[in-house]
Amino acid sequence: MRDKIILLLAAGLVIMGGNKAAATSFGRNITIFDGSSGSGSWHGTNEDHETEPGMVGSQAWDLEGFFLKGHTLTMAGGFNFKDGVSQYPSFTMGDIFIDTNGSYGRPAAPPGYSAANGNFTYTGNFGYEYVVDLDPANETYSVYKLDNDKAKVETVYEKANESGNTPDDPSSNPWRYVEGGDPVSGFQGLTMTYYDPFDDGDANATDNGLTGGTHYALGIDLSFLTLAGHSDFVAHATMGCGNDNLMGRGTAPVPEPATMLLFGTGLIGLAGVVRRKRSGAGTA
Repeated sequence: MRDKIILLLAAGLVIMGGNKAAATSFGRNITIFDGSSGSGSWHGTNEDHETEPGMVGSQAWDLEGFFLKGHTLTMAGGFNFKDGVSQYPSFTMGDIFIDTNGSYGRPAAPPGYSAANGNFTYTGNFGYEYVVDLDPANETYSVYKLDNDKAKVETVYEKANESGNTPDDPSSNPWRYVEGGDPVSGFQGLTMTYYDPFDDGDANATDNGLTGGTHYALGIDLSFLTLAGHSDFVAHATMGCGNDNLMGRGTAPVPEPATMLLFGTGLIGLAGVVRRKRSGAGTA
């Protein structure tokens, strides 16, 4: 009887998205232009092979794109998510901030905020309701809900990267989550999908349109948005200097009725097994 219960629970978990796809495609590219461009071949209205004008322009500082496949959000870049750039050890990769209501960036800056060179901590969320707190070194992450009145985040170092004033031209802030968020149940200490470094000729690069040299990528689960009743979202990430501001806009998928029916059937079957077991225990 115990084995039947375990099988039904396992079936439900697989139905709810426990499978991993073996394909190299990261899904649909949902990257939105971050509003920074300049003349010349390096800078333009695109994200891959681009870093902000006036900043260090090289593949090592390039955040290339957000991709969405089902509930999996994949972030790719020339920036080394684990090790950063050796000459600048303090400018590590930041966290992934998620907006769900269309108001984010400098227009939603915390009270008292002022752009200045340096990494400063503020109480506020810059309009982002959630953060995926990344730990690339250990290939894990946790999700927190950000209350604007108690969550603390850190700003990017370069003042020039904080100048955005509209959602279409957003500031690179915030850089990383500090403390004060509410842990999202079931999304603490999860294992991310982490891809070994790959070059332009690798299928992970060619299948996803990535160019410029060596690339890094990691994937996280966005199903917490669906569970909280959200669909449309904007994602944001940057490194400690703010040299590249990665933005993405997507829609978290709603579970298909057929999937929910199958999962519901599994739960009904589980309830029946438990009920029969209890009924049998009452007879001698």
